[in-house]
Amino acid sequence: MPKLAPELYAALSTFAGHRRILVALDFDGTLSPLVDRPEDARPTPQAAQVFEELSQQYGVRTAVVSGRNLDSLTEVYPAPRPENLIGSHGAERRVPSVSSDSPEQPELSASQRANLKELTAKLSEVAQRHEGVSLEYKPSATVLHVRQAPSIEVADAAIIEGQQALAHLDELRLMAGKSVLEASVHSGNKGQALQWLREVLDVDALLFIGDDVTDEDGFRILNREDLGIKVGEGPTLAAHRIETPEMLPELLEFLLSMRN
Repeated sequence: MPKLAPELYAALSTFAGHRRILVALDFDGTLSPLVDRPEDARPTPQAAQVFEELSQQYGVRTAVVSGRNLDSLTEVYPAPRPENLIGSHGAERRVPSVSSDSPEQPELSASQRANLKELTAKLSEVAQRHEGVSLEYKPSATVLHVRQAPSIEVADAAIIEGQQALAHLDELRLMAGKSVLEASVHSGNKGQALQWLREVLDVDALLFIGDDVTDEDGFRILNREDLGIKVGEGPTLAAHRIETPEMLPELLEFLLSMRN
């Protein structure tokens, strides 16, 4: 198992020195290795255990910030899990310490509901034309999954057709990630959700770890007191990187030891 880079150990030590910190993790590809079927994902047991131990530390808040909707996230992440959950790239928020009159998700307008219905119909047509391509439904988005397509060519063709089919729709956010195309009528992203968490949880510094293109919105909002870590290959705004989700437990254990 590769060890963490010396500069990452140093950055974690500095981060751990802040009085109140938020440790926010993406789920798929970070807490859980990527799998062909989204419903088969589970957090790495050791990572989940250390993440839970971190949440019990004085001055430490934890959160999962995922592209999944909250129902899907709670199905694949057995308890105990962090009480602070962000789903659908920020469209759904479950933070118990925030006043109960704050909705978990914003109510869609009539035009947004109409757009969601139309984009879902268009993506359904695309999925039906390609083997191994399926849809995932969220409160404010529909996702085209191509990981189980029989070839890269089929997967790429489905993604391109999905983008072309939705090009005429206004007020739509298209997010192309790893083997997915998500079409959302919600304009928010993980960066905005992290900024909101920083404020409502009143922390001095934020650690965000993620693997996908959509996690770059989270890395983009980090300041000099914060720490961003990319999982895997690819261009990133994060200052640091680990190779695989299997390295996450060591990272979290080191952070826990620094807080202790």
